[in-house]
Amino acid sequence: MPSLHIDETNVRSVLVPQNPPGEPITEYTLNPYSGCGMGCAYCYVMKFPFAYEYPKAWGEWVQPKMNAPFLLGKARAKIYGRKIFMGSATDPYQYIERKYRLSRRCLKVLVDCNLKALTVHTRSHLILDDLDLLTQFGSRLRVGFSVPTNDDRVRKRTEPKAPKIGVRLKAMKQLRETGIHVTASLAPVLYCQPREFAQQIAEAADGVYFGKMDYTDRTGIASMPKARRYFNSLTYRELITELKAELINVGMLKSEK
Repeated sequence: MPSLHIDETNVRSVLVPQNPPGEPITEYTLNPYSGCGMGCAYCYVMKFPFAYEYPKAWGEWVQPKMNAPFLLGKARAKIYGRKIFMGSATDPYQYIERKYRLSRRCLKVLVDCNLKALTVHTRSHLILDDLDLLTQFGSRLRVGFSVPTNDDRVRKRTEPKAPKIGVRLKAMKQLRETGIHVTASLAPVLYCQPREFAQQIAEAADGVYFGKMDYTDRTGIASMPKARRYFNSLTYRELITELKAELINVGMLKSEK
């Protein structure tokens, strides 16, 4: 497995404004790192120019944004009372966070910004390191936890450098026990055991975000012929239908009828 290339950098801006129609889920995205050491084969971020133009393959490089907490501090007035999404194009709790603590330092700034809402998206148990800060946001905080399968064999093939599925589910439960709202992100859904998976999600999360695999270009899946055929197959469509039904049965999704 290639070693991780770490390229410390300073950036001009750490906040990206979002202007979706209607009531926005977030008004600014915040990514303390560029690139990601998790290297998930299906990651949509690989399609962005900054990712595919980088000289190393996705998952083999990370750029810690060394001045991210400073820039965020300077932007306090701009984001006061706003909605922030942390982790839209990287995992804020990838393993090098233990060295750089950029996500933690950004949270320390955000605590004083009276945010209307904060969403943190990850697939890592390292988020538990920051429970002392996260709990200060109270009901304004949502944690989205990526868990696209309950089959660790699939995780080893598509997310070999990401935490085991059991570790993620345990972390989700720990977050809930402290009163934090946890949404399980099943996006994209990979191969799984639908009935067991739905029950595990019901035990670990307050809500679920559900999405099928509908993109493969410029991702690691493009170099996995068997996987590409599977995601375009009737078998995969039947899995999606079955998993939806099981999630409805356990009360995690509403019936479309």
